[in-house]
Amino acid sequence: MTKSTANNATPLSIDDVDLSQVVRVLRRRWLPLLLTPLGLGGATYIFFNQQTPVYQASTSLMSAPPDSGNSVLNGSSVIAAQLPQGAVDEVVHSRNAVIRTNQLIDKSALSEKSKLQITNDLKNELADQKFKRITVTSRLDQFQRGVYDLRASADSPKAAQLLATASAQALLEWDLRRAREGVGRARQNIQDQLNNINARLAASTPGSTDQQSLISARGQLILNLSQATVFEEGARGNLTLLADANIPRLPVAPKPNQNALLVALVTLFAGAGLTLLLDSLRRKVRSTADVIGLDIPVLGELPRLPTTKRGQIVSAAHSGKLYESTGFIRVNLGSNVPESQAIVAVTSARPGEGKSSVVASTAVSYALAGRRVLIIDLDLHRPTQQEFWQHGNRPWVGLPGATFPEPTSVSQAVDRPEHASAIDNGDGVHLLPAGGSGRRAASLLTDPKFPGLLKQWSQAYDIILIDTPPVLAVSDALVVARHTDGLLLVVASEETSVPEIQRVIRDVQTNNTKLLGVVLNKVRRNEAGYYYNYQYNGTK
Repeated sequence: MTKSTANNATPLSIDDVDLSQVVRVLRRRWLPLLLTPLGLGGATYIFFNQQTPVYQASTSLMSAPPDSGNSVLNGSSVIAAQLPQGAVDEVVHSRNAVIRTNQLIDKSALSEKSKLQITNDLKNELADQKFKRITVTSRLDQFQRGVYDLRASADSPKAAQLLATASAQALLEWDLRRAREGVGRARQNIQDQLNNINARLAASTPGSTDQQSLISARGQLILNLSQATVFEEGARGNLTLLADANIPRLPVAPKPNQNALLVALVTLFAGAGLTLLLDSLRRKVRSTADVIGLDIPVLGELPRLPTTKRGQIVSAAHSGKLYESTGFIRVNLGSNVPESQAIVAVTSARPGEGKSSVVASTAVSYALAGRRVLIIDLDLHRPTQQEFWQHGNRPWVGLPGATFPEPTSVSQAVDRPEHASAIDNGDGVHLLPAGGSGRRAASLLTDPKFPGLLKQWSQAYDIILIDTPPVLAVSDALVVARHTDGLLLVVASEETSVPEIQRVIRDVQTNNTKLLGVVLNKVRRNEAGYYYNYQYNGTK
C-alpha cells in the first residue's frame, strides 16, 4: 500500500454507526451493566421503603362573581371583593391563617404526637417562608371565576384530611371577616351621619323648616342603619367551598417501586452510554480501515476462530479457515522481505493478541508453498510455540554450523552453537523452542554471538519467524528486530486500541526498526470479506 493510499482513506464519520459493534461492546460488559442497575435499584427500593409515608388530601374552593354593591351601603358590597391572582396562597401561608389552622388541629382527634409534628412544621415553614405541608394551586374557569385547590400533606390519611379541612376553614373564616369588615365600615358611616343630624336637630329652632328637613333625613338614616345592621350579619365572603377533603387511601410518597425502577433505568442507560463512550475514546481497532489511517501497511486479516485450542491452529492453516488468509499474509510479506534467508520478528502490542498463532499459521502457509521455515520461540517469558505442534517422536535436525547436533533450546543453541538443533515438525517447518532452562532473555539478546547465529541459521531457510514478547510489555522485540529484516505487528480486532498501536509505532521509530506491517487477528467474519485486495493494501 502506498503512502498516498493510506492518507486518502476515507475517515469514519459519526453517521457510520455499527450497531453490531455496539451490541458486542455491551455484550462484553453485560454482567456489570446488569448487576449495577439491579443493585442500585434494590438499594433505592430498600431506602425509600423505610421512609415515613406521606399522604395528601385536597379540598377546592371557588370565588363568587363580583357584586355590584348596595345603594343602602353607599355602594359597599355585602360579598367580599374578588381576590387577585396569588392572594389565596398568601393568605393561607399568613401568620393569622397558620395560627388559626394550628388551633383547629389542636382541637382535632389526632394523636398528640401528630398534632405536635404538624403545628411545629407549620411554624417552622412560616419562619422560613418555605411551605410544604400546605400548597395552593389556582386556575380560572370559563366564567373567569377563580378555583383554588388546597393540598395538605401528613404522615397519616386522617391527619392529611384534617389538615386540609382546617386550612380551608381558616381561609373561609378570614374571607368572612373581610366581608363583614367592609359592611361594618359602611354601617359605621351611616351611624356617623345619624349622630351628626341628631346634633343639628338639637340646635335647630322648633317648628322651623330646617328642623322638619332634618327630622325627615334622620328617619331615612335610621332605616338605613337598621338595614345595614342586617346586612352586616348576613355578609358573606367571596370564597365558597366546592369539595370537602377526603381521606386518601394511598400515600403520594415515597414510591419505592417507581423510584427503584427509575434509578435502575437511569443507571442502565448511563452505564451503557459510559461503556460506549469509553470504548469510543479508546478507539479500538475493529477493521483494516482503523489501521490504514495510521499509514501502516496491512498485510492481512485472520478470522476469529470458534476454538481457542492451539493444536488446531496448524490444522486450520493447512486446509481450514486460516488457509486463504495466511496465503495473503505470505504474499504481502514477501513483497517486503527477501525471497530467501529472510528474518522476521513477530510481536504484538500486549499479551493475548494471538502473535504466536500468527507465527504458527504463517509458517504453515510458507511450508505449503514449498518454502523452508525456521520458527524461533524467543518469548522466554511465556513460551507457547511448542503447544501448536504435534511433536511426539519428531526428529531433531542440526542447524547450520552444528557439528554435534543434539536437542537444544534457543538459549542452549546460543551458548553452544555446535550442538544447536531444531525439531522437525514436518512439511519443511522446524522449531527452535524456548525451552525450560537456559539464560534469561536480557543476557541472551545481548549476547554478541546472537546476531551472527541468526544470519548463519538463515542460510538453510527461506524465512525465519521469531516469536517475541509483546512490545509494550518488554523491549525484547525491539532488541531482536535490530538483527532482522523487520518487525511484524499482530493486532487483535476489538481488543487493541489505536493509541496502543501509536505507542508501538513511536517505539519502533525511536529504535530505528523497520515495521513491515500489521496483521489484523481475530476479525469477525462480518467485518472481513475483502481478502481479495490484501495484496493491493499490503503493497508498499
